[in-house]
Amino acid sequence: MHRRAHIDGRRAVLAALALATALLAQGCSPMPEFDELTIEETYQIGEGALEDGDHLVATQAFLRISNDSPMHELADDALLGLGDAYRQISDYASAEDVYLELIIDYPQSPLVPEAQYKVGLSYYEQSPPAQLDQRMTMRAIDQLRSFADSYPDSPFVQDALDKIVDLRSRLARKDYENGMLYLSLESPEAARVYFEAVADEYPDTVWGRRALLELARAFRAEGSVARAEAAYERLMEEHPGTEEAATASTEAAALGG
Repeated sequence: MHRRAHIDGRRAVLAALALATALLAQGCSPMPEFDELTIEETYQIGEGALEDGDHLVATQAFLRISNDSPMHELADDALLGLGDAYRQISDYASAEDVYLELIIDYPQSPLVPEAQYKVGLSYYEQSPPAQLDQRMTMRAIDQLRSFADSYPDSPFVQDALDKIVDLRSRLARKDYENGMLYLSLESPEAARVYFEAVADEYPDTVWGRRALLELARAFRAEGSVARAEAAYERLMEEHPGTEEAATASTEAAALGG
């Protein structure tokens, strides 16, 4: 009950702010008289508004259902729509609250898997470029992986897996670029730590291949011929047919010469 009261209070504040902002932006456009409509009619209005990008009307419609009629058969649908409306205006904290409310308060709802997926989607949409802090990226990976493991037959699983690949690529790129930074600072030992980590942890990304190539080059620059040859060989064996493997073959041949 405490969570519900907290969410309801947060919603009231957000709804008031959204209403004031939207009325100013839209020149005080009329709002449907939801009190005169059935729950089904209200939901249809909210669904149509969401599709049209009218987040103000969508939010108000879904709030009316979830706040006033939590036992109605459309209450879980309204929560999902409300979360989607918040997510579309980048209010990710509110979206997460609403999706989690659906999951917790309606555990038997057939919409729970989609809500779980959309919690991960909210994290994914907040994941920053590789150069920045990647804690949200890791959070998104954990959530999307948990969803995919829990609901392998969901139609959203493939998209979740694709997004995990993209997110892992961001993590790999960050570590790869850290390695390149240490090379530019003439600290090859520190660079190798990053390159080895990327090659071992993210072999399924382009950054894993590039890290192996830079690792071989670092060994070559230090005069560690055997270790450079081993890195080149690993690259060619693990990633045949790639541009990096072709480069490794050429550089390895020159090394032997």
